[in-house]
Order: sequence, then structure tokens, then C-alpha cells
Amino acid sequence: MCAVSIYRNRKGGEKPGFAHMCVVENASADTIENYLGWLGCSAKTKKGKQLMEAIRSDGWKSYGTAAKNKNLYHCKIILRDPKAAGRLLPWIHKVISNAKAVIRGTHRGVSEKHLQAYLSEITYRFNRRFWEQELFDRLIQACVTEETITCKKLIDGKST
Repeated sequence: MCAVSIYRNRKGGEKPGFAHMCVVENASADTIENYLGWLGCSAKTKKGKQLMEAIRSDGWKSYGTAAKNKNLYHCKIILRDPKAAGRLLPWIHKVISNAKAVIRGTHRGVSEKHLQAYLSEITYRFNRRFWEQELFDRLIQACVTEETITCKKLIDGKST
């Protein structure tokens, strides 16, 4: 499952915020609802306004059910021409395209056991693409605060 938060700039254009990808068993309304909860769609700002107001999807019925259950507006984008997918949900397609390029190119494939770790790395990079000035400090902080992943944990697939 893939989600990208969208913000409007001062000129009204759409800009991507953070991306999230998660391996899920199915695309049921319950799974989507749990994913939206994990993303914090029920969280509120200091003024009590809900952080997430709407979701935009390809019209899969489960998104509508999950949005209704979470009190979100659901904007369905029905795809009539598969070639138009990149124009209708551009940031989702860019994140998925980046993931495919990394997995097919650099790694030549990834086992199901490690897929979530690779998706997490891809979204980590996407989410920090404009933080160049903070990069070194954040890297040092991550190295100091994160638990070491042993070879056994890596092989067992327990690195995430």
C-alpha cells in the first residue's frame, strides 16, 4: 500500500509531503482503515482540525468504505486509460516507480521477507530529499540512537 501526503503551495499547486509504503496482505476496507489509522488520519492539529481531510484513490471500493468510516472525503479518480495513470495520481506513481527502479535495478529483486525494509528505505530517502543541510546531523543521530541490526536479525528478516 502506498500513500503520499499532498500540500498546496502559495500559488495553489500541489506539492508532495511525506510518502509511506507498507506491505499488506490484502486491499480490504479493514486493511485500508488500519493503514489510515497508522498514518494518523484521526490525529488533530492544535486547533482541533483533523490533519487528514480527504483521500484520493483509483476508485477501489474499499477506499470509499474506509474513508467513510474515518470521516474522510473520498475523491475517486476513475482510470479509463491506463496511460493516464501518471497524470491522475502523479506522486503515487513516482514513489512506486522509484521503488521499482531500486528493486529491479540496484538489487535485482528482493525477497518477500525483506520487502518491507526496502520499501521503508525508499520512503525514507523520498521523505528527506529536501533536507540536505540536516542530512549529516540526522545520520549521526540515527547511528547513535538506533539498535544495531545483527547478521542473524537480518537473515531472519527481523530488521524492521
